[in-house]
Amino acid sequence: MDHWLRGMFTPLVTPFSGNSLDEPAFLRLVDWQIQEGADGIVLGSASGEGSTLTDEERMRLLRLARAAAGPVYPIIAAAGSNATAQSIADVRNATAAGANAILLRLPYYNRPTQAGLVQHILSVAAATPLPLIIDNDPERCAVELAPETLAELAATPTIMGVLERRGDVARCDRIMRSCSRHFMRLTGAGDTIPAYLASGGCGAITSIGNLAPRLLGRIREACRIGSFEQAQILQRRLVPLLGLTAREPDPVAIKLALSLQHPGISPACRLPLVTAAASLVEDLTYALDDLPRPINGRAVHRLSAA
Repeated sequence: MDHWLRGMFTPLVTPFSGNSLDEPAFLRLVDWQIQEGADGIVLGSASGEGSTLTDEERMRLLRLARAAAGPVYPIIAAAGSNATAQSIADVRNATAAGANAILLRLPYYNRPTQAGLVQHILSVAAATPLPLIIDNDPERCAVELAPETLAELAATPTIMGVLERRGDVARCDRIMRSCSRHFMRLTGAGDTIPAYLASGGCGAITSIGNLAPRLLGRIREACRIGSFEQAQILQRRLVPLLGLTAREPDPVAIKLALSLQHPGISPACRLPLVTAAASLVEDLTYALDDLPRPINGRAVHRLSAA
């Protein structure tokens, strides 16, 4: 069964001008993602420096993107904090601002048990009718959802999938066997996308999509028709960029590369992140030159029921 959440989604960076949102630059990036065929965008994630955005800024970005992208283009709101009450408020705000789904980050710093994670996620899910994707990011949260916990959560109809940041293909298989085959498994690891999709994954939410949405779309299409060898060949074109962007915290090097790709867009980040080292510029320029050239025209997207 197909669903609009299957595909390649870009966790969009947040451009700044000084310490304010650069709204024209943001709208330019939203439009470019649509033109290049991204299946949807995610706003307010780590790649979007969501932890440094105010509530008002997060809602402003959602409303701007919804107005620019039209009523049906998929927009996923990253939301959630280490306080359940605040997470519920974040999700309600994102729902009101026009998001199509929620990417729920797990509580950080508290280190809850599996039972605590279940209660937290179910409480948030009850606050919105939107599909919920659980952001399983043990490197940032210091806890990891067990496949058995995911199976318990998957019994709630609106909890529709998980984003696995590590891209572990063996774990992808375990989740598939623990949960319904309709429970969606997305990867955040840009270096293993074909292998993850071959193991039953449904798509990806990876920051490299800021730079190469068209190439990710070609990888997705090759996997869809079962041409995994072609997908691996396309994947190898991302290897130089993935290595370079990993030299800095997400999204520092991504923003520098975007400023080279789109003149006029600033590479600036908000503290505590600082702009990438200038020594990366030459290497990033060569890596970007190897990407497929941008296309013209607007992709057509429709939301469909599972």
